[in-house]
Amino acid sequence: MTRQIVWSSGGGTQSAAIAALICAGRLPKPDLSIIADTGREKSTTWQYHEQVIAPALRVVGVEIERISHTYSTVDLYSGNGDLLIPAFTSSAGPGKLDTYCSNEWKRRVCQRYVRERMPGTAVDVWLGFSTDEINRCRGSSEQWWTHVFPLIEVVRMSRADCEAAIRDAGWPAPPRSSCWMCPLMSDHEWKSLPEKDFSRAVRLESHIRSTDEHVHLHRSRQPLESRPFDQQRGLFGDDDGCRSGYCFT
Repeated sequence: MTRQIVWSSGGGTQSAAIAALICAGRLPKPDLSIIADTGREKSTTWQYHEQVIAPALRVVGVEIERISHTYSTVDLYSGNGDLLIPAFTSSAGPGKLDTYCSNEWKRRVCQRYVRERMPGTAVDVWLGFSTDEINRCRGSSEQWWTHVFPLIEVVRMSRADCEAAIRDAGWPAPPRSSCWMCPLMSDHEWKSLPEKDFSRAVRLESHIRSTDEHVHLHRSRQPLESRPFDQQRGLFGDDDGCRSGYCFT
């Protein structure tokens, strides 16, 4: 059976590099290109996608299909009431909740969409991990959905190489991709959020804390509205947090 190539873009640096390589003819054009819209992606990510990536890809005949969050069967909470995002909690001692949002809002959403668009088809799914992220590469448990890492397996590119490929394409550096309320953001990223995104995060945290007052979106376990990131640096400075790619890079 001929396998189809599906590129799952995450909207970050590595995904921008894949786009640049497709435009340059260094990677083949995928049979289907997709990006999951969680409904909470930073506005800067969509601006870059719409102003830089999408127009360049259209020139070579590639259209990235934006998948609605309606393809997710859960939102903030699982069926048993567990919060799906890796928020910080002070209940029963300091800790962090497990991360389920990437799986529920991205991987499963993409699978449902591809099944609908390409029924009965086996696919090789491009994920944008670079050579310095080999430890993040994982296989798939489903035979019809095989993970492929073109930046590692085809062109052998590091994150720095990806940044160079983006510059060579004449594109500006992309913003880091993540949801505007992601607890894994560094203090620098919290401070850099557009005001409208930050306001959304404050409202979301207030909503979550109306159910559980021990939960916070910032590692200080202080309410976002107090802007605790203006008062401290992360354990490793402003770069503390998720260093690369976030979800699907």
